[in-house]
Amino acid sequence: MWPFFPDQRIPTVTLEEAGVLGYPAAALDAHTYDYIIVGGGTAGSVLAARLTEDPSVSVLVLERGGLANSWMDRVPLISSNPYRAGAPVGRWWTRPVLPTEDRAMEVVCGEALGGTSAINCMFYTRGPAGDYNRWKELGNPGWGYEDLEPYFAKSETTHSHPASQFRGRTGPWHNRAFTNTIWKHTAHVIRAIENAGVPYAEDLSAPFMPAAAYVRHDVSQDSSMRRHTPFHAFLPPKVVQARRQRLKICPHALVTRIEIAAPGGETAAQAVGVHFEAADFRQAGKSFYAHARREVVLCAGALASPQILMLSGIGPKAHLEEKGIQVHRDLPGVGSYLKDHVAVPLTFEAQMKDSLHELEISPMKVVKELATYLCTGRGIFSYPFQAVTLYVASRLLDDKSHISVPAGSSADALNTRVPANCPDLEIMPVASNCTDHDIPRTGVFTLMAAHIRPKSHGSVRLATRNPRTRPDVELGFFSDPADMPPLVKGLRLAVRLAEDMRGQGYPLKGLIVPETLDYDALDAFARKNMRTCYHYTSTCRMGAEDDAEHPGVVDAELRVHGVGGLRVCDASVFPEIVGAHTMAPVVAVAEKCADLLKESARRKRCMIYDRQ
Repeated sequence: MWPFFPDQRIPTVTLEEAGVLGYPAAALDAHTYDYIIVGGGTAGSVLAARLTEDPSVSVLVLERGGLANSWMDRVPLISSNPYRAGAPVGRWWTRPVLPTEDRAMEVVCGEALGGTSAINCMFYTRGPAGDYNRWKELGNPGWGYEDLEPYFAKSETTHSHPASQFRGRTGPWHNRAFTNTIWKHTAHVIRAIENAGVPYAEDLSAPFMPAAAYVRHDVSQDSSMRRHTPFHAFLPPKVVQARRQRLKICPHALVTRIEIAAPGGETAAQAVGVHFEAADFRQAGKSFYAHARREVVLCAGALASPQILMLSGIGPKAHLEEKGIQVHRDLPGVGSYLKDHVAVPLTFEAQMKDSLHELEISPMKVVKELATYLCTGRGIFSYPFQAVTLYVASRLLDDKSHISVPAGSSADALNTRVPANCPDLEIMPVASNCTDHDIPRTGVFTLMAAHIRPKSHGSVRLATRNPRTRPDVELGFFSDPADMPPLVKGLRLAVRLAEDMRGQGYPLKGLIVPETLDYDALDAFARKNMRTCYHYTSTCRMGAEDDAEHPGVVDAELRVHGVGGLRVCDASVFPEIVGAHTMAPVVAVAEKCADLLKESARRKRCMIYDRQ
């Protein structure tokens, strides 16, 4: 039984097997691939699997991290802690979050096959239909909700909504919702939410999701209740082994730049291959090259994809020249529109037995719960960090944080297929400490208020032209003052929920909470206690290159403007951040990208045939 009989080994290749040493005039056939995928994370796993469904296609996947497939990497609770020893993460500090303060935040992103899906909270959320209709409104045909729904369904097998006409039942990626409750506080949270006028919704991913509802999140777990990342789902050992002659997965590979053929005359710049070396600096010194016969696809995430583009001479001209990088394509939008969800935790002391922190002080509890999980797949180690979550449009909250539908509103005013009606707040009840500070030997309960449709944006820029140097990340929280009023409403709602729970007899003692509910006090509290949700998006956003306000980097087929043979496929292409946890939307983007690549190859074959 797992974990004593682990999965079969995933076949991988070394850097020497993946590429040729140096940069020859013409790459050896053994190191030429139809597609090179930079990044074997959430999107890269899906893309590699779908492209190699065609037995005539060869693919090289270059991943900076390794294979996170030990038994601990599959245990939901253990693997969801990015701060544990040995976690497959990249971590570094941002630039100061607010111009007037020195406080920075820590960037955390997954670095392993599976990417951030190997370390996140496993939530499967699509987001409201209106968010994707907004993408289409912004001038991106083919990216509305009706266009993307088939891709969401294609990728998944849902175990909790088998009768839904909107959910998938035959896809490789499994998810389920937990209907049982292991935390005593859950019943009190639910009662407080309902007392605030918020109804329950059965399926958060249905297109008719209301503008205010509480839900039980689906989580990506397989039939053995293990973490089920897109890598595990789309590239299981039997698939990789069957395709090993044409699907090469190379871990521990740091991509240093994309080889761009310089344009001549009216010929556009063309991506023709990728340079890479060992991710471990102790093994650095040798540079390898692999050639792409068709296309290079960047799937490195919203922080690394713009960095690689800029290292390759694609990005804001002045910035590249400042770093001494030859400019192949002046694209001001590269790295210029970083989006993230900003959250503010309200932190309370609760009963130790009703908190995850009991595991920190009770070895016997750990042994008992781990044994329960390994034998039955149940218990704390299988359970998500939060049992329920609340989504609400701030425009529906009155001064007392009660849902108040404006008089005369029609049903259309609450229809979340319309972008303006979508929820912009998420309140997350969590059985642990969500601050950036330790609160030792204390049972902690958190109500975290998050702004999930922020107008503010930051940036990603090169710190140096050394590819081993992490990029400068500026989150830009509250750079647009319009973001604070909705968040203040969210904080007031969270305080109301906590007071209601106390009124029900559930003991909560404020640890880090606002002293008053007036606007200025909550504004100051938010600025002091804000944190990232790690949902980085939009740094290579889809849109018109000549958009005066927010210039795009890729077109509606995810092709980099002005550079042939190069696409981007990850959360960085989101035209706007979605009001959801971003893993499932990235999978849908990758599913669509695979079809775009297949169609592009088909068109080229037809053109060759017509010429003949």
